[in-house]
Amino acid sequence: MSAPRRIVFVCTGNICRSAMAEHLLRHWAKTRGLDLETSSCGIAAESWYEVPAAARRLLEDEGVPPFEHKARLATRETLRNADLILAMTQEHYDSIVGSFPEFTGRTRLFREQAGFGEQDVEDPMGRSDEVFARCLATLKDSLEALLKTGFRDPG
Repeated sequence: MSAPRRIVFVCTGNICRSAMAEHLLRHWAKTRGLDLETSSCGIAAESWYEVPAAARRLLEDEGVPPFEHKARLATRETLRNADLILAMTQEHYDSIVGSFPEFTGRTRLFREQAGFGEQDVEDPMGRSDEVFARCLATLKDSLEALLKTGFRDPG
């Protein structure tokens, strides 16, 4: 696959899991000199959804500068240029490949692609700060693993 790597993260509302992964990896790419482009979308996103304060606070603690984020619905257009589409859960994966079968070859379950098996990333929406922190820790572990493999299938 030619550089730059264009990675799209997918979750439900595009304000927690996929948004945190997008902005964390974008920050890491910039600070580590990686040639990556990141974006995200959700299978049930609405443009008026906002990134929860807990997610923003946790990302800020990781050094991610303040960012603008507008939730985007997963569409053919938002996925078209992706080299790799990473779904946070099996439900997200099934939705993407069911709606856009032409992207099946580029779509993977996020944790599985990172070498952690067929695990879903827990949805922190509406839950405690501790659940958000646990979610971010899962995202960080997975992203670090993916960076080590160059985002290739570890298996």
